[in-house]
Amino acid sequence: ESPDVFTGGAGEGGIGGEARLFGGLVAAQAVMAVQRTVEDFPLHSLHAYFLRPGRAAKEIAYHVRALKDGKNFAARQVEAWQSGQCIFQLTASFHRGERGPAHQPVMPSAAPPEECPNRDRLRGRSYWQDMPIDVRMVTEITADVSLPAEQKVWLKANGPLPEDPRIHLALMVYASDRCLLDTAFRPHVSEGEITGASLDHSMWFHAAPRFDDWLLYHTQSPVAGQGRGLANGALYDTGGNCLATIAQEGSVRFR
Repeated sequence: ESPDVFTGGAGEGGIGGEARLFGGLVAAQAVMAVQRTVEDFPLHSLHAYFLRPGRAAKEIAYHVRALKDGKNFAARQVEAWQSGQCIFQLTASFHRGERGPAHQPVMPSAAPPEECPNRDRLRGRSYWQDMPIDVRMVTEITADVSLPAEQKVWLKANGPLPEDPRIHLALMVYASDRCLLDTAFRPHVSEGEITGASLDHSMWFHAAPRFDDWLLYHTQSPVAGQGRGLANGALYDTGGNCLATIAQEGSVRFR
């Protein structure tokens, strides 16, 4: 393979409904690909579009193109191709980091993760202990009763991780697609069965994560309409540091 082409695929944890690829997996693999083409510049933001459903049984080719290599910033574009079609596109920006003003939101209150139920177990999945991400519900799980468009969940990798910070960041990207669009469903579940799919995904990274420890994911949905729902969120470590800000729009339709 040339330095700007990487191969990925589903593997464990990548299969969504109807044998589709989980969008977070494609985003995470794209992030690993772009990180391998930039030296000494940490990733500070990404903006992505999910263009077509990916299929779990087929390989994905990630084509990375350099857009900029500057003194303090670098930029890359990556396209994910499968069966001759572009299924995903992501633009990533890297920043060396400089001295400047700093502030952040206050981490919301939440019960400790050890006291919160596992989301996959609540959903009746017999293999809940083998899921790649341990998701603990602080707020009530989305079911068939309408709830406010807000959720708080704890997230952590379900197993040991290597020290490579690029992997910790890519796994945080993978996990950021969990529960996010679901937040836009919550006020409307009593109105009928809802289907959804991610359309775009943006993230801004404020500090390097350790994903072998718990992260609190606070999500809200300010608006839904025209068959689409918008959700945003923030990820915090147990020390209260805001690690990332996230925004996503997805299709939200009654079946």
